[in-house]
Parts: sequence; structure tokens; C-alpha cells
Amino acid sequence: MARKARLSELLGLNINGDLPDSELVDVAVKADKAGVVIWIGENPLFKDPFYVADLISDHVSVPIGFGIVSPLRRSCSEIIRKIKKLEKRHEVILGIAPGSFEDPKKALEITLKCLERAKRDLDVPVFCGCSSPIITARASEIADGILFNYCYPEFLRWIFSFLRRDVVKVAYAPSLILPSEFEQDLLLATAIVSCSSKRFVETFGFLEMCREFSKIDFMRLISVRQRGGNLFEFDEFGKILKFRDVLMEKFAICGSLREVKESIEEILKTCDHVVLGDPFFRDSGAVDSLPKIQSPL
Repeated sequence: MARKARLSELLGLNINGDLPDSELVDVAVKADKAGVVIWIGENPLFKDPFYVADLISDHVSVPIGFGIVSPLRRSCSEIIRKIKKLEKRHEVILGIAPGSFEDPKKALEITLKCLERAKRDLDVPVFCGCSSPIITARASEIADGILFNYCYPEFLRWIFSFLRRDVVKVAYAPSLILPSEFEQDLLLATAIVSCSSKRFVETFGFLEMCREFSKIDFMRLISVRQRGGNLFEFDEFGKILKFRDVLMEKFAICGSLREVKESIEEILKTCDHVVLGDPFFRDSGAVDSLPKIQSPL
């Protein structure tokens, strides 16, 4: 399968557009030297992922993936147009997902239609970001691969059961080498991804935790961290700290360098690719460790 073969590297690094341009390029170059695929996240508080891709594309040779862009935030036509422009000079992987939405049914249909169009109109691997059974099942009939918001083996086995055909499986999870000054960001990221699927929450018994998290203004806390603020000063962060242990254990790839390597190796027993998600790229020491993590993967 030609498209599947184009994602040959086992390890990826997520980069978000909320660092100065020079730092984004520096992180991308270090990832490239380590042979790590670069994935760019989308958030309305960050620089546009296509801007970040243009910024780093002349500095790296590894594939650039989008994990993810939402056809609810911009038109599918715009996404396809920008990918066509970028793929003329660089190897690209497109990841599509609904992102935030108020009408799940409408969001699902818009996302699936964009997946179908991207598969028809583009000559790049097309992935879908998934955390719930319905979108996983339907997207797996269309996409070349799935970007899963899970890294815990039990959760991965559960979501894999809804695949309708064999696709490239990618575990995309908040990651960090500890100890780190970015542990607050790690906990914030895990809290955001942990409650993204109602079916998942009900299946694994996270109802109490997610009821607490539903009262949190995550965009506000992200903005605080962007300004270098301390989340311990906010009562909302206390709701996250209450569940620190389970968030670290089941929703993150974190710990010592050895523990991170062991977690990645365990995930790769069932997945084709692992993406070290936010906030890994923010920690210069963690980024410098990529060659050690990459070998002997």
C-alpha cells in the first residue's frame, strides 16, 4: 500500500504554533536531525498550522504532518488548496478531525465529506483524528490512517475494535520527560484529551472526573500558560490536580527517559507510529533527547 509506506518512521513530534518563529525552526531542525516526523497542531490561540508548515519546510527533510486541521474552522476547499501548494515542495501528511463543535452529527458529516474529498483530490496520505467509536468506524473506511488520542494499551485495544479495515494506527498523546518545568502544561493537555468521547468516558468509568473537567475554562488556562503564568494560582487547576495520577498514568507518555522509551516501545507493539504531543516540544532538554529516544526504536 503506497500511502502506508510513506509513513515509515516510527516516531513523531507535535509542534504547536505558540513559540517564536526562530524557536519553532530550531525545534523542527532538531527533530529532523533525529529522523523524527514533524506534526503540527491546530488551536485558535496559536499561529496557523499552515503558516508553521511554510516556516519550517525549507529547514527539514522529514515529512510534515498536520495533526489535525478542522474543516469546521476553515473550508475543506481551503485545506486542500493549501496542502496542494505545500506538497509541491515537501512531503505532507494531512490529518483531519472535527475539533471543537456543538453539533456532533453535523461535525461528523462535514469531517467525513472532507476526508472523501481529500482522498479524491490529493496525492498525500490522509488521516483522521479520532477518539470515539462512530468516527473511528466510519473514517477507517475512507482514510489511510487514524490519529488516536490514546496511548494506554487498554484504551488503544478498545478503540481498535471499532476499525472496519486495516489502516495506519497512530497514537498521539501528551508527552514529556520528567521532571520538567512544563508539567503543568502536560496535566492541562491530558485533561483536555481525556474527556473527548462520551462513549469512552462511560466505558472506562471517568464520569466523575469529566464532570469536574466540564467546569473548567481550558482556553483561559492555556492563555495563562502562554503568558508564563502559574496554574497553581487558579482554583480550576485544582480540579485537574485531583486526578493527577490517573492522568499521568493513562493519558500521557511521560516519566524518565527510560520510562518514555519503554512506553513508546510498548505502544509500537500495536501501533505503527507514536507522536510525542504537547508539551514535549516546549522543553529544550526533552527535544535534545530525541536521538536517545529514537534509538533503538
